Parts: sequence; structure tokens; C-alpha cells
Amino acid sequence: MSRITGAVKAAYNFFAGDAILLVAALAAFVIDGLLVKVARAPNALAAVVFVALIVGGLAATLGRELRGRPRRR
Repeated sequence: MSRITGAVKAAYNFFAGDAILLVAALAAFVIDGLLVKVARAPNALAAVVFVALIVGGLAATLGRELRGRPRRR
């Protein structure tokens, strides 16, 4: 692995650590920006949508993690 690839991977792991969280955060910022700037939505609505997208990303990540673990008794 080259040094550049290693640096990009290290930065990704530092900032996101998980692709679902990274996509959810990016989508939240983009959709929120479009709501505020283009649709002129109230800030309260934009905040609710932003939080919902972040929580949805966290829930998807948690669901994936729980499905991937073997059950213990």
C-alpha cells in the first residue's frame, strides 16, 4: 500500500470509521443545505430533518453491527 493510500485510509478511519455514517452525514448536510437555501424551509424543519438523517445512519450502522455478531448464550 502506498503512503498516499495509507494516509487517505487513516483520514477516513479518523473522520468516519464507517461508510454508512459518512454517507449519512454527507446526505444530512447536503439535504439540509438544499432545504434552507433552495426550498427556504424554516430552520426548525431543517434541524429535524438533519437529526433524523443522522439518527437513521446511526441506526443502520448499529443494525448492521448487531446482525454481524454471533449470538452468545
